[in-house]
Amino acid sequence: MEVLGIIGARSGSKGVPGKNIRLLAGRPLLSYAISTASRCRHVNRVVLSTDSPEYAAIGRHFGADTPFLRPAELATDTAIDLGYVRHALEWLEEHESYRPDIVVRLCPTAPLIRHADVDRCIEILIEDETAESSIIMTTVKEHPCKAVRLANDGTHVVSYVTGRGVDVAPSNRQGYVEAFNRQGLPVASRRATVLERGSQTGEIVRYHLVPIETAFDVDTELDFRLIEAILKER
Repeated sequence: MEVLGIIGARSGSKGVPGKNIRLLAGRPLLSYAISTASRCRHVNRVVLSTDSPEYAAIGRHFGADTPFLRPAELATDTAIDLGYVRHALEWLEEHESYRPDIVVRLCPTAPLIRHADVDRCIEILIEDETAESSIIMTTVKEHPCKAVRLANDGTHVVSYVTGRGVDVAPSNRQGYVEAFNRQGLPVASRRATVLERGSQTGEIVRYHLVPIETAFDVDTELDFRLIEAILKER
C-alpha cells in the first residue's frame, strides 16, 4: 500500500504574516508537519506543496520532497485544499508515473498532532475497503449550538443554527447531540476519492478521535504563545 503524505504551505496567509515559516520553539512551523509525516510508519513519501521557493528550500532542509511549485491560482485566500492535493496527485503521475493508493493531507497549523494518530487514521482506511476517507477529530470546546450570528438587519443577534433570537440562550444543553471538530487536522483519502469523486472525503468517512490537547490549531498570535509553552513543557 503506497501512502503519500502531502503538506500544504502557501506563502500568503491571513492573520499572522509568514505563519507557515514562523519560528515555533526554534523551528519553522511547517517543519513540525514534515517531521510528523516522516515518522509515520505507513507514509512512504512526504511532499511539500508550496508556491514559494523559500518555503520549498525550508521544506527540503527538514526532509520533504519539493518536486514542483504550486500554481499561483491554487495559493490564494479563496483556493480550497482539494485543489492543491489534486494538483500534487496529477503532477506526480504525469511527471514521475507515481500513483499512491492513499494521500494524507497534513496542515502545518496543527504542530502538536501525533504521528501515531496519523498512522491510525491510515490504518482505519486500509482496514475498511468501503471507506472513502478517514479523518482525525476532537471533541469541540464550545458546542456549535452556542454560536450566534448577526441577523440580516445587523442590529441584533440570532442563533447561528436556528436563526432565532429565542435560541441565543439555549436552555437544554444536556440535550445536545455530541459535536466534534476537525479544523486543520489530517485527512487520509483514497486516490479515487480525490481524482474521481472530486472530494477529500467522499461520502463514507471514518474517524479517529484524539485528545484535544494534541490538536490545537495555530491561527493567532495567542495560539503561537500557547503552543510554544506546551512544546517547552514537553
